[in-house]
Formats: sequence, C-alpha cells, structure tokens
Amino acid sequence: MSHPNFPQPPHNGPAAPPIPPAPSTYGGRPNFQGQFPAGPQGEYQPGPHGNAFYSGGPGKSFITTWILSLLLGTFGADRFYLGKTGSGVAKLLTAGGLGIWALVDLIMTLTGNTRDKEGRPLEGYPENKKKAWIITGILWLVSIITAILLTLVSLAVAGAALEKRTIPGAPDVPSASQAAPAPSTGSAPPSGSAAGANSFVATVSEGNTVKVSVLDSIYTTEIPRMTYLQPKNGGFLAVKVSWETLTGSSFASPSNFTVFDADGKEGELVYLDDGMGALPTDEVGAGDRRQGVIAFDVKKGPVQVVLNDDFGDKAAAFTLTPQ
Repeated sequence: MSHPNFPQPPHNGPAAPPIPPAPSTYGGRPNFQGQFPAGPQGEYQPGPHGNAFYSGGPGKSFITTWILSLLLGTFGADRFYLGKTGSGVAKLLTAGGLGIWALVDLIMTLTGNTRDKEGRPLEGYPENKKKAWIITGILWLVSIITAILLTLVSLAVAGAALEKRTIPGAPDVPSASQAAPAPSTGSAPPSGSAAGANSFVATVSEGNTVKVSVLDSIYTTEIPRMTYLQPKNGGFLAVKVSWETLTGSSFASPSNFTVFDADGKEGELVYLDDGMGALPTDEVGAGDRRQGVIAFDVKKGPVQVVLNDDFGDKAAAFTLTPQ
C-alpha cells in the first residue's frame, strides 16, 4: 500500500539513489558512529610490548661495561662509564663495598640487568653474553688456583724458617763463669774416659759414643721467667752442656742426666720453658752436636752429675761445685 502523500515513481524508470542518513548530533556537534577512512600510517608503529623511544642516541656498550666492571669495578669505573657519577664515587670510596658491591654489579652486567643513567639497556648484550661468561669464569678459576698456590708457598716458607730457626745457646739464667770441672776419676765407670779438662766420652749403647762437655754452670735461688717455681732444696743448679755424637747415633735429652748432692740425695730435674735455652730433646747423628741447659732443684754444694745410657744405667759421672 503506497503512502498517499508521496508520489510513486514509475515502475519502469531508473531507481532513485539512496539518501544517506543524516548524522546524529550530540550537544550540537556531529556524532559520527562509523569508522574514519583509512589514511596514511606514520613510520613509528608501537610494537606488541609497547617499545619506548629512548632519547639521546644508543645505549652504552655491554663489552665496555663488562670489562670495566671485571677489572676496575672496585674503583667504580663501570658506574662512571654508565653516567652514574654519585654511586661511582661511593663505590670508589668504599673499595667496591669491600668487594661485595663490585661482585654484585659484575653479576648484574653478565645477566643483562644493568642499565645506564637514562635507563637504557646495554648495546651488544645478546651476542656477547656467552663470551663474557666464559672469560669471566676462566679468570675466576685462575684467581682461585693462584690464591691456593700462594698460600701453599707461604706455608712452606714459614715452615722452612721455623726449621732453620736458631736454637738459643745461652740459658736465660744469671751467667757466671767458673773453673772448668774435671770428670771424677773415681766415679766414672769403665765406659767413661776423660777427653779434656771439662769433657768426657761415654758409651750410651753398643757402638754409639758421645762426648759431653760442661760449658758453664750457676747456682741460683730463682730462675728468671719461671719465678712461680719455688725450690724445695734451697735453690736451682743450671749447667750448660754440649752433646756431640762421635760414633753411631744418640738421643740427647735433659732426662739423660741425674744429679746427687753431697748427702747422696737425688735432685729434681727442672724442665725449662720454651725459649730458655734448654738442651733440646733430639736424635743426634755422628758428627752432630747439640747445646743447651739442664737444671735441677738441688741443695747448694758439691754435686755429682751422672750421665745415663739408653738403658738408664750410669755411663759416666763427674763432680761439680757450682758458684
């Protein structure tokens, strides 16, 4: 049914063009509901992750930052290069945070987490990271091996110095010279024979002979550096002796000597503290010699000093009157 107010076009004529819909208005302004026609696109297109544009040119070099961090990180050179002057000065003044800060910065650089002052990533990281890790690992391994070798060499040098240290030849007791004592001819057994005014030769075991010489002696009521030790018999006798192996080998020790006072009472052997020049307890080969002090808690006066052999039997004896 046709509308009575509009004329009807002839059925056999051309169709009239469609009339475009009038744009709707909102607040007096046209409101286009359709799409704008596609126009020319600009050269910059944001990527799928919203890549930002960094001003000021490309970022700093990864290779340069890595080398500076590896070799001069303790002085903050890597941070100065990245433009981080404030933290670079702090790193320099703290020696790389005692090495911890420098190590952390190096690891951050190797893992690609370091940025320059503008927040830009380092250029050349993806293609050079593997090479940087390998070189850094090799240098760390060489440093560890070198440190171990230096420690071993230091220990060896210290051990050699201790072995070659000079054994004190003089006792840490008051020094007093006296007439050289001679071995008592009546008390020495057949195995002991005179070898000089203050020396004698004794056999300490089969085929092993020693020459013992008395170099000095002193009687004192107190031993310096051992003032805590109180004498039970009135004082202390200190005798400096020389022990030389003539044939075979022998074992020198203060315990090889025994002393008796004029009443026949045995004195008590005193073991001197380290560094006081005691006769060392040591095996002595043929031609070798040891010197040191033997000390006894004994009554003052003439004493008989007995040298015992390896079996504890008397090998020789001499009479000594200390001053």
